[in-house]
Amino acid sequence: MLHLPNYRDRISRIHMPTPITRLSPSHRWDVVILGGGFAGLACAKRLERAWGQEVARRVLLISSENYFLYQPFLPEVVGGSIEPRHVINPIRVLLRHCQVQRAEVTRIDPEQRRVELVSESGAILRSIQAEHLVLALGSSTNMQAVPGMMEHGHFIKTLADALELRQLLIRRLEEASSESDAAERRALLHFVVVGGGYSGVETAGEILDLGQSVTKFYRSLDPSELRVTLVHSGTRLLPELDEPLGRFALRSLEHRGMTVLLGKRAASVGSEYLRLVDGGRLDTRTVVCTIGNAPHPVIRALVADRHKGWLPTDEFLRAKGFTNVWAIGDCAENPDGCGGRTPPTAQAANQLGVHAARNIVRSCGDGKLRVFRFTMLGQVATVGHHKGVCSILGLRLSGFFAWWLTRTIHLMKLPGMDRKLRVVIDWTLELFFPRDLNYLDLGRTHRMVQRHLEPGDVLFYQDDPSNNFYLIEQGLIELTRKSPDGEILFQEQLEAGSHFGEGSLLRQSARTTTAVAKTAATLLVFGARDFRSVFEGFGLFRQVLRETSLRFRPEEELGTANWPAELLAAPVNTIMTSPVASLPESGTIADALQLLAETQRGTLPLVDPTGRLAGLVTKTDLYRVIAEGRDFQEGVVRIASQQVVSIRGDETVRDAMGLFRRKRIKHAPVVEADGKLVGMLSYTDLACAKMRSSVSARES
Repeated sequence: MLHLPNYRDRISRIHMPTPITRLSPSHRWDVVILGGGFAGLACAKRLERAWGQEVARRVLLISSENYFLYQPFLPEVVGGSIEPRHVINPIRVLLRHCQVQRAEVTRIDPEQRRVELVSESGAILRSIQAEHLVLALGSSTNMQAVPGMMEHGHFIKTLADALELRQLLIRRLEEASSESDAAERRALLHFVVVGGGYSGVETAGEILDLGQSVTKFYRSLDPSELRVTLVHSGTRLLPELDEPLGRFALRSLEHRGMTVLLGKRAASVGSEYLRLVDGGRLDTRTVVCTIGNAPHPVIRALVADRHKGWLPTDEFLRAKGFTNVWAIGDCAENPDGCGGRTPPTAQAANQLGVHAARNIVRSCGDGKLRVFRFTMLGQVATVGHHKGVCSILGLRLSGFFAWWLTRTIHLMKLPGMDRKLRVVIDWTLELFFPRDLNYLDLGRTHRMVQRHLEPGDVLFYQDDPSNNFYLIEQGLIELTRKSPDGEILFQEQLEAGSHFGEGSLLRQSARTTTAVAKTAATLLVFGARDFRSVFEGFGLFRQVLRETSLRFRPEEELGTANWPAELLAAPVNTIMTSPVASLPESGTIADALQLLAETQRGTLPLVDPTGRLAGLVTKTDLYRVIAEGRDFQEGVVRIASQQVVSIRGDETVRDAMGLFRRKRIKHAPVVEADGKLVGMLSYTDLACAKMRSSVSARES
C-alpha cells in the first residue's frame, strides 16, 4: 500500500505554538508591545528568538486587529491584482510563543507603564502593567488635512479602505455605463488621487491599470473618457527617490494617459469636485487621499504639544523622560544615528523593532545598550503597467526589470510561506485572465441598532462599565445618581431628542448614573468605537459633547477642591454681589464706558424700566466699539448681548458652578423668578464664600 507523506501535519508542526499557558489576570509582564504592525511584530519575533518559549509568560502583544497587514500591497488590492485576504496574516500564527490580545488602547500611564484597554464592543478591560513598555501604535490619518476630505474623500490606510476603494471604482464604472448625460459620465470616470509619494503614485497607477483593462467589457463606455489625475504639491514625484527616478515615473504615467499636476495643492473637496488652491476645479465623483499622516491619538495625549504629537526618543529608542518605555515606528520620532530622523517606512520599522528588542534583552542582562543606526538598503516603487523604479545600494533602475525586482523584494518580505504562494498565484492569473469585476454589495439586511425599553426597565446601573452612547427616539428616560448610603444626589428626566452616555465614554470611566425607562422608550445605540470615530472626526460635535458630558457629574464640575456640603447647598443669593451697578437699556455707549470705568468690573447688566434683565455689555464689546470708531452716542442696546445666561437667586451654589462649567462662563447675572436683576455671581464670589466657610469651620 502506498503511503503519501502528510505534508499538512509537517507544516502545522512548524507553526506549533507554545503549549497552553494560563496566567492570572493580574500577571505582570516583562514586556508589553502595543501595536501589531511592522515595528511591533519585528520586536516580538526578535524577543521570541532571544527568549524562546519563555516569552509565553514574559511578552504580550496587544493589537487592535488580530492580523498583520502588509501595507505595501494595498494599492494592488485596489487594482485587483491581489486578493485582499492574501495581504494579511494572523498574528497568532506569525508569533509561535508570544501571548497576543486583541484590544484597543485608550490610555497609557508611562510612569507606571500601565495600559488601559477596551474591547471591540467598547467594554472596559482590565488594565495591564509591564516592566518594559514598547509603543509601536503607528500613525493615524489626518482627515482634516483638506477641508471636505473626511466627508467626500477616500483614504488608503487600512485593508477596509482598500476594499472600499476597489468596490467604489467598479461601482463608478457601472454607474457611468448607464449614464446618458455626457458631463456626468465624464465626472464619474474621472478619478483624482492627492499625493505624489509612494502610496499616491502606486495607487494612481493601479487605478489606471484597472480602468484601462476593464473598460472594454463596458460596451457603452468610450475608453478615452476614463481619466486619472494625480495632484502633488511638490515639484517632482516620489521625492523619497532620486530625481531621475521621479522623472521616469512622471514620463511613464503621462505616456499612459494620466494627468499629473505638480506644484498644485488641494484646497477643498466636495461631493462633485476637488478645488485647488490656485482656483482650479476638477469635476470628479472620486477623490483618493494619500496624504495627511497624524500621530496616534493615544500618543498625542502623551506628548501634549511637543514635537507635533510624535513621541521623541533617545539614541537607544527609549522614550525621552520615561523609564523602560520604548517607542518605535510611525508613532515616534526616532533618530537615525546620523543626525536625522528615521523615515516612516516598513524597512525602517523592521530595523527599529529588531533593535528595540535587542536593547530590551540587554537591559534585562548586562544593561549595555547600543545606539540605533538606520541602514538604508534601498527604495522601490511600482508605477503600473509592469513598470517600476528602484534605488538599491546606490544602483538606480527603472522600467520592467525594476518592476520585477520590486515585486520580488516585496514577496520576500511578505511573512508566511502560504501567503507568498497565494500572491504568486494571483500575479500569475493576472497575466492570463482579466481582472475581477465583481461588485460585492457587502451591506447586510438593514437593521438599525436600536434598543426598546418598557416602563421600569433598567438600561444600566450606576458604576456599570461604559459601552454605548444613546439617543432617545421616543419615550422618557430617568437618570439618577445616588451616594453610597442611598441618598439621591441628582435626578433628571430626558425626553425624545436628548442624548446621554457621552460623559463616561469620554472619561473612560464607569457609569455615574442609573438609567431607567419611565415610559415605553426607543433608543438609538452607538458603540464605543463608532462614538470615538465620530467624536474625533467632527470638531463641532466634539465641542458640544464635551459640554454636555458634564451634566451629570457635579463633583467633576467642582474640580478637586473640597467644597463644604453646606456651601454647595446654599442659595446663590447668599453669596452673590449685591447691589450691583446696572444701566438702563435706553442708555448710550458713552454711559456704559463711564459706568464700567467707575465700577472697575468687566460686565455691565442692562435692565428695562421694570428692573428686569434686558442684556449684558462686556469690556470686550466696548473695546470693539472703540476699534471700529463708532459713535459713542449710539444706544448701548445695539452692542449688548441679548441672550444672557442668568441664574436664579434661589438656585444652589452647586447648580451655579455646574452652569459655569457647562457654559464656560466666569460670571452671570442673578435674577428673581420674574426676571428682575438682584445681583451678580462670579468665580471671585465663589472663592470668597469658600474662604469664609473654611475660616468659620476652623474657628468652630
